[in-house]
Amino acid sequence: MNWRRLYATVQIYGVIGGVALGGAGCWSFLVAGVCRIVFGLGDNEVILLIGLPLFIVLFAVFAKYLPKTLGKSGMLSDDPEKFGPWFK
Repeated sequence: MNWRRLYATVQIYGVIGGVALGGAGCWSFLVAGVCRIVFGLGDNEVILLIGLPLFIVLFAVFAKYLPKTLGKSGMLSDDPEKFGPWFK
């Protein structure tokens, strides 16, 4: 088994998943809060009707488009040699 490639794959999916989870959670929380204040909805309605669907959609969008952006910024690296001294 190629442990370097496995570690690189886990690192890439972990970073993309974490950033997509954090971004989708933050934006859906903010939009749900604004809709709660503006429209005067209750907590359950806002969370179930606005927050959760928005979170799912944003997570899918972020997971699709973030690898290109994170790769350009240097947060994702395909070279497994740079992952640490324990692989030498």
